Amino acid sequence: MSLAATSAFRALARPTMLRSPAAAAAAAAAAASPALAARTAFHTTALAHMRSTHRKNAVAGNPTKSYIDGTVNEPTTFPPPSPSHGSYHWTLERSLSIALVPLIAAGAAKHGASGILDGAIALSLVVHSHIGFDVIVQDYLHPRKYPVAGPIAAWTLRAATVGTLVGIYEFQTNDVGFTELIAKVWTA
Repeated sequence: MSLAATSAFRALARPTMLRSPAAAAAAAAAAASPALAARTAFHTTALAHMRSTHRKNAVAGNPTKSYIDGTVNEPTTFPPPSPSHGSYHWTLERSLSIALVPLIAAGAAKHGASGILDGAIALSLVVHSHIGFDVIVQDYLHPRKYPVAGPIAAWTLRAATVGTLVGIYEFQTNDVGFTELIAKVWTA
């Protein structure tokens, strides 16, 4: 077996060469004739360049589907860290949830006796509910994926929260109060 045939066989036997038929053809052409090898190498390089074009900032046609940002080899972008959405936010949510237990117990024991206790329970429940619904809106209607529906849902939630706070304030100051209402409904 000649030296040229041996090198061509080794080139064909490499796993990377087996995966690329064009590279295998180029290796076989190199063994056969240098002029043909030069043309085949140019053709293979041109094909490789045609396949590896970079598409920057390509966007999918449907905005509800996933989108492409850059190439597959670029890392995923993360939002900048913010204390209001990090561990402080989580600590506030858990503290509020834990504080609701004694507040509701105190309101059940002393219903209607204290406007401050009524206000604290009502405010805590509204803020707790707002945080919970805001998480749902951010998870399922993220503004990046739903650029119109996401902000509309977030602002609708904020408006509903403000409306609820105004309504509870009116109810606390002009009627029996939050805990007295619960006691009357419970015993009715």
